[in-house]
Amino acid sequence: MQRAEWRAAVVLILACWAGPAPAAESEGRAILQKNCGRCHAVTAGATSPIEKAPNLWDTLGTYPSERLDVELAEGIGSHHEKMPQIQFTDEEITAIYHYLHGNEAGAQD
Repeated sequence: MQRAEWRAAVVLILACWAGPAPAAESEGRAILQKNCGRCHAVTAGATSPIEKAPNLWDTLGTYPSERLDVELAEGIGSHHEKMPQIQFTDEEITAIYHYLHGNEAGAQD
């Protein structure tokens, strides 16, 4: 099994198993805020500090779990030279997933 497939399976299992703990959701928000919040909004409906930077809640929340996993593990491609390419750990990806999707039915589709 490839690494990305393995990670996607872990995210699926964790999401289906008893649902996310509130701590995992708040940890995911904190991870996004720390790494991305300087330019991007990370909560629903918020305006990003930089006008052209998309709201990550809205953008990443639309990604299927497999794409979210790959993008966060490999580093989302920079859209300009000052945007860092951050590679998140498996634990950070799980926390971010739970923050974006909570216990939403069908979130893995």
